[in-house]
Amino acid sequence: MGLRMLFNITGLHDLEATNYSHQKEFQLRELIFMKNSYQKQTRPVATVDVNVSLSVITFNSLDVRDQLLTTTGYFRMAWIDKRLDWSQNPKFSSDIMAIHTDEETIWRPALILDNSVSDMSVMSDTSIPIRLLYDGSILWTPSGIYKTVCETDVTFYPFDTQVCEITVRPFGYTSFEIMLNSSPLAIDNLKKNGEWEYISSSTRSTLKGKGKNTFSTVSFIFILKRRPMYHVLNTLTPTILLAFLSCMAFKLPAESGERIGYSLTVLLSYAVYLTLVAEDIPATYVTTPLLSLYLLFILTLGMLSVILTIMVLECHHTDQQAEVPKWVMLTVDFLLILSLQMQKRHSHFCRCSFVKTRNTMDASKEVSNNLKKDTQGKAIVQELEGSYAIESCTWIEIGRLLDKSFLRLFLFIVFIVTCTFITALYIGYNTPVLYPDIAQSEP
Repeated sequence: MGLRMLFNITGLHDLEATNYSHQKEFQLRELIFMKNSYQKQTRPVATVDVNVSLSVITFNSLDVRDQLLTTTGYFRMAWIDKRLDWSQNPKFSSDIMAIHTDEETIWRPALILDNSVSDMSVMSDTSIPIRLLYDGSILWTPSGIYKTVCETDVTFYPFDTQVCEITVRPFGYTSFEIMLNSSPLAIDNLKKNGEWEYISSSTRSTLKGKGKNTFSTVSFIFILKRRPMYHVLNTLTPTILLAFLSCMAFKLPAESGERIGYSLTVLLSYAVYLTLVAEDIPATYVTTPLLSLYLLFILTLGMLSVILTIMVLECHHTDQQAEVPKWVMLTVDFLLILSLQMQKRHSHFCRCSFVKTRNTMDASKEVSNNLKKDTQGKAIVQELEGSYAIESCTWIEIGRLLDKSFLRLFLFIVFIVTCTFITALYIGYNTPVLYPDIAQSEP
């Protein structure tokens, strides 16, 4: 029976013998372990082929901050040791199809988890029996809770997808002595995780060089996608709502006296959410989360809204008899145009004292004298008489115009940035993740 056939065994009834007795098993053990001078320190052959499979029971947790994956499962390792073959012995072959032993009795491959963070010792568990078949095929299923490194990518957090792997390699044996062969990941008994969804898996057998030697490794790679609903309800939605609330500071009446307190409250709320997100992100990471950039941008807008609110309040409380500087009038005129509240050179929005400019008055007077009876001349006169420019405006009116301009500009900026942010998360969440390439080296 080969290794492939051994891995396909689905039940023990296929190997049952009708004439089994404990006396015959005792004699068989005495024959193969004592009379045949079995040495557990010696390999069965020069190069032992070991098939390795991983059966996952559950992915306990994936700590993105510590980049730590905790998995519960067991390995299925199969190899052939012809020194333990009794298929050609008619006394035992028809009556005993399989026996069980432990790792202290027979030779077994010394394997370790190459990317373990808790225990780098050789896999060992004397309480787990090793199944030995009549043709020398051996099946060993060590189990445990494995903590391995998982390099996380938090760009699209909390809509992120992680690619993790568990790597097994021999300890002390080169590829000329032990060759590992991978078998598909077994997920028949996989239990669902509340935070992460299992997507797919892949296995690869590679050779890794270290100095002049090469070592055979087997990597079990799987893709886990975060279930984002918890973070959407508790982080993402409040963050977006607060972004639009920060714009409403310019809608509050200046006479209410609550504008500074309102702006600072929203600003502090963003600082709190930025701290909460930072707790789930690795302290040193290569990729930057889009959520952190979004929060930082909105936090900057919140700080800017506080500064602008102070400026607007200063306009409201300035002496109304004081003259408004020309640069302030030009700034207001520019903001009105930028916020699409008026067209260039047509300052009809402000309820201020408007006068005709000197050039306009001279031009209209000249046209009216020369073209007073001409229809086209009358039209020109009417157009010129409708052209005005801001000459003076009170500080309260300046403050009101600033509030309207800032409200429109902030809402527009927040809306565009939020839509871009959500679109990026959606694209990242639905983009298929490729398995990483594992470089292979030849012995």
